[in-house]
Amino acid sequence: MTAQMDRAASIDIASLIQHDRIHGSLYTDPAIFDLEMTALFENAWVFVGHDSEIPEKGDYLTRRIGRQPVIVARGKDEVVRVLLNRCTHRANMLCRADSGNAALFRCPYHGWTYANDGRLQGVPFREGYDQEMAEMRSELGMAQAHQVEIYGGFIFANLYGNAGSFDDYIGRAKGPIDRLLSLSPEGRIELRGGWMKHKSAANWKIVNESQVDGYHPLFTHESVYKAIMPAKVDYASDELLVATRDLGGGHNEVDYSREYQAQDDEFIWFKRTPREKMAKYVAAMEAAVGAEETHKRFVDGPPHTFIWPNLFLAEMHVIMVEPVAANESIQYTAPIHIAGGEEINARILRNAEGAMGPAGFLIADDGEMGERNQAGLAAKQPEWALLSRGFSSEVQEDKGLTSYDRTSETTQRAMWVHYKELMAGDQA
Repeated sequence: MTAQMDRAASIDIASLIQHDRIHGSLYTDPAIFDLEMTALFENAWVFVGHDSEIPEKGDYLTRRIGRQPVIVARGKDEVVRVLLNRCTHRANMLCRADSGNAALFRCPYHGWTYANDGRLQGVPFREGYDQEMAEMRSELGMAQAHQVEIYGGFIFANLYGNAGSFDDYIGRAKGPIDRLLSLSPEGRIELRGGWMKHKSAANWKIVNESQVDGYHPLFTHESVYKAIMPAKVDYASDELLVATRDLGGGHNEVDYSREYQAQDDEFIWFKRTPREKMAKYVAAMEAAVGAEETHKRFVDGPPHTFIWPNLFLAEMHVIMVEPVAANESIQYTAPIHIAGGEEINARILRNAEGAMGPAGFLIADDGEMGERNQAGLAAKQPEWALLSRGFSSEVQEDKGLTSYDRTSETTQRAMWVHYKELMAGDQA
């Protein structure tokens, strides 16, 4: 490990990222992966869960920030905390379950117990220690993330409190979250359908790049587009008004709203489902925001936005990417439940099975492309991967750097510009 750390320190990251291409080693080098886990996850803001996953006092879920296991827990005081999943005695992992409800976390090794807010509660045979119990409690509570913020129900954390303000981090990504919430008559969403997990033999950045790649669908997802046309849009048309956009801070999106607005049809993004089949949901929306605004929101549809470094608002799904190794990642996918929209929620679940499930159209296609991408990188020549499409089509707008060429690699470049800032620092 020391030799790998020494090698990592010697890597000139800035030289590996050029404005129109990136070096293949960024996807394959274990030493670079180690640097990423420290710089991009453990010392940065990351998505860790949704507050609807832990609605009750004592609810918890387990996640990872970089390589560090954490427990996202709602204490009896209702406060959401992100606790390091480690006993402060001999470092045993306290909780292995994906989620649950508990007043206490008990170490299975020597029986130390902690409240669900991280405070040390009990130490068996405590007379064996020279310290008073009060002193032990004050010093040996579970470590926790220094910064936790919730926006639109999405929980973000920074382990060490050194990543700057949350507002600076989230930036323009608030807009897509607001757009998603605007589809609910109650202004909120829930993730209560559970997560599907897809393990992939691909680097985490390959998975992220694919989420907002407007160039690949016509080829990778050819079967999908044949199946849904003309229900959605003719993706082969050169006249599509679809934007790729750099929102800043590594956030980016593919925005279909202008094309939908041009057609002025509702639910193009949802198989053009007729209003009559979701009458109660439509009525609830109109009661909440009025008929005109409801029509606008049903036309515009949900976001297709990546929020740096691990959250993807995939229209009616949420995707979270967990890096495991330089050549391995896990993609978690959850269907969105619209608060106050039970009729549309039932259809979202069926769509999730067809598009995102193990036998679905989209995830299976993208998963295979990701693994083939990683396999191709084993060939060392040429050394660089190109990201040069669409420079001349980009314009600066209030929403961000935008190209109305949907095949532009604006979104991937957005990630790499931010990656370089965080990884190369003064080298950049």
